Amino acid sequence: MGSPFKTPGTLSWHELTSNNCKDSMGFYGEIFGWTFKKMNMPQGPYYIIENQGISIGGIAPNPCSKMPSHWTGYITVADVDEVAIKAKTLGGDLLYGPEDIPNIGRFCWIQDPAGAIIAAITYKNRDE
Repeated sequence: MGSPFKTPGTLSWHELTSNNCKDSMGFYGEIFGWTFKKMNMPQGPYYIIENQGISIGGIAPNPCSKMPSHWTGYITVADVDEVAIKAKTLGGDLLYGPEDIPNIGRFCWIQDPAGAIIAAITYKNRDE
């Protein structure tokens, strides 16, 4: 298999939406040896998770503190807009997006008919 950032259907990114990013980074850093790089985004800070120098995911502040902290997997797709339309056609809900992430790609969050949430993403040129 090729790069997870280029292979449709591949789980390519893991994102934690946390009610306490500092505590989450301390916990996962101790357990897995992950390190974190802070990025300033329009919505606030975003922390890239690195494992042995490779970016594998991110941690972001939870925009709704009433929701528990949660992990979301990002699946690489060829066309995120097409996936969003297809998800709705198949009885799912579009929770967020599609929206562009500057210099990264385009993504959306979808909820399947049973209530599970996952994200779809089309990356711009990624070399990893």
